[in-house]
Amino acid sequence: MKNYFLPLTILLFVVSCENTYAEFRNLKSAPVLELALDDTSETNGVDYEFEGMYKVGNTSCIVKPIKMAFQVKWLKGRGVMNFFFDQITPDGKTIFVSEASGKSRDKFVFDNNHYNSGVFIREDGKVFTVKKLMLR
Repeated sequence: MKNYFLPLTILLFVVSCENTYAEFRNLKSAPVLELALDDTSETNGVDYEFEGMYKVGNTSCIVKPIKMAFQVKWLKGRGVMNFFFDQITPDGKTIFVSEASGKSRDKFVFDNNHYNSGVFIREDGKVFTVKKLMLR
C-alpha cells in the first residue's frame, strides 16, 4: 500500500490543478450581470473598492489595485493603464485619473464612493457610461 500512496497523491493533485485551470480558463467567457447594489443603501460595514470588472461604453475592463494605483486592463486593447485617485468633488463624485500621457488624461468619474456607476471621460473628451459588472 505504501508503494501506491505517493503516486496516488500526485495523481489527485494533478487532477485538482486541471479542474482549477479549466475553471480559470472558462472565467473569461462567464456570463456577467450588472451589479444589483443600490447606491443609496447603507454600506453595512462593506468597504467599496475601485476593483473588479466594469462595462465602459461597448467594451469592458478589469481593475486591480496595485500599490498606490489601480491597474486597468481593457478587453479591447493591449497592455494596461494605471489610474490614481484624484479627488472627491463637493457633490460626492469620486474621480480617478490616468497617468499623464499627452495634453490630457483619461478619467473615471463615479457617482459616489460605491464605484458602481459613473462615466469614463477619454482624453479626447469622448464620454462613456460606466457600470460595475459581476461574474455569476
